[in-house]
Amino acid sequence: MRGKWLLLCILGALIAAWPPPGAVAQENVPHCVLAGGGGVSSGSHIVYGTIGQPAIGVMTGASNWAKGGFWYLAAISSTVDVAIVAFSSEIVDDAVVLTWTPAADASFRGYNVYRSETTEEAFARINGELVTETTYRDKTVEPGKTYLYQIGAEVGEREVFSLTMSATTPPRPLTLYQNYPNPFNPSTSIVFYNPHPEQVSLVIYDVSGANVRTLLDRRMPVGKHVIPWDGTNDGGRAVGSGVYYYRLMAGKKIMTKKLVVVR
Repeated sequence: MRGKWLLLCILGALIAAWPPPGAVAQENVPHCVLAGGGGVSSGSHIVYGTIGQPAIGVMTGASNWAKGGFWYLAAISSTVDVAIVAFSSEIVDDAVVLTWTPAADASFRGYNVYRSETTEEAFARINGELVTETTYRDKTVEPGKTYLYQIGAEVGEREVFSLTMSATTPPRPLTLYQNYPNPFNPSTSIVFYNPHPEQVSLVIYDVSGANVRTLLDRRMPVGKHVIPWDGTNDGGRAVGSGVYYYRLMAGKKIMTKKLVVVR
């Protein structure tokens, strides 16, 4: 019996002397976890989602506070902090129409509209005078392109900005518009849209198919073009009253419309 007690004492001593197991759970904590609960915060720099012990030092201020190891953003101190609370865009008649809503009770002198074509390109102001309305029509866009916009609201001596708005214009094929005025005397304008930089010809024909006047025959850039016709032929003489046709040829595409001369 005494021998059994002796054996139990020896086993107990061995167990007590055995080293404790490693902190396995600590080793399994994923990387990129912030700890300690401390840090620096100010009105323009806030640390979100930090992990730390609840009992931390005093790290509060007018625009933020620390609570239970996590940072929170306090209530917005003024309406200027959120300049534009709503911002939208739509495509209307080949233009991008921007509409925005300023924050309640915000006193802005006016707005500037900034545009960029890529995320790497710097925003450039596209309005001339300060915009006093809360809408702006950008008529300088091209079909089939994506633009990024920001609204800058001027208050006092500084400017605060909206979030970025993206707008994509639909692509447009080769388009030949009806001349204006029509019928006409003494002159008219022929408008077409060219989607690719290529050789373009614009020719006036009479009802018999004879060439009356070549208005255009050269390489044209992308865009909308306005070509006037003064109602004269290639020799400089005024044509008579009647029906004529104008034919646009760009690459392999041909489009024709009718016009009327009235003398």
